[in-house]
Amino acid sequence: MRRFILITSALWLPCHAQDTPPTPTEELRVSVREWVETMQKIQAEENAWEKDDEVLRGYKEGLEKEIEDLKEQIERARIRKEGGDKQSLDKVAERDRYIEAQQELSGQVQQMEQGVSAQIRLYPEGLRKQPKVALGIESVNASILLPVEKRSEEISKRLFAITELLSEVEKFQQGVHVHPELHKNSQGQEFRMDVVYFGLAAAYAVNEDGSFAEIGRPEADGWKFEERSDLAPSIKALIASSLSEKDVTFTQLPFLQP
Repeated sequence: MRRFILITSALWLPCHAQDTPPTPTEELRVSVREWVETMQKIQAEENAWEKDDEVLRGYKEGLEKEIEDLKEQIERARIRKEGGDKQSLDKVAERDRYIEAQQELSGQVQQMEQGVSAQIRLYPEGLRKQPKVALGIESVNASILLPVEKRSEEISKRLFAITELLSEVEKFQQGVHVHPELHKNSQGQEFRMDVVYFGLAAAYAVNEDGSFAEIGRPEADGWKFEERSDLAPSIKALIASSLSEKDVTFTQLPFLQP
């Protein structure tokens, strides 16, 4: 409306400035022309406004859609963060449980190594010379000497070595075994003896000609043998029976009490 008044005033001023006043017909023609022009401009403004409004509506819808997308992204990021935080906490807890279990296992393996090391002196010479037993003893002794900061390393390997060693010892414990060994009599003379071990409980030894015999059993600081040459014939019979699959005989021998 403001534009209509300004345009009408601008067209009226030149006519008013003429010396001859316009006729009613001319005034009507001018008014109609001005009205048409004004209506055209109004229509153009309305069309432009509708286009701008349409563009603005589209822009608004685009912004609203973008806002919704951003909200969804933020929500997904929040969920991922919470899940990531929980996963991280779970991993930290799992790591702590693993470290705790490793430390506990390390302590148990060390106790086993110390216990096995203390019992090695009770293993007969023939048992200690067996390849698996010798390797296990070497591994245990090396582990015992490890510095404190390395005692939690290679736990699985050390545990396997102990298990293998104890398995071989248990096999020996459950059987009767004959091994050649060198023993000395009370005068310091050394004899090659055949020694029959009943597991880790008792042993009987005799030399080749039957002139020297012993019976033995394990004590706290190792195997102790007592000279019993009077039992030489019986011990030779026992060894012969132990080495033969056919001539099995019953041999009566004394058993040392601890």
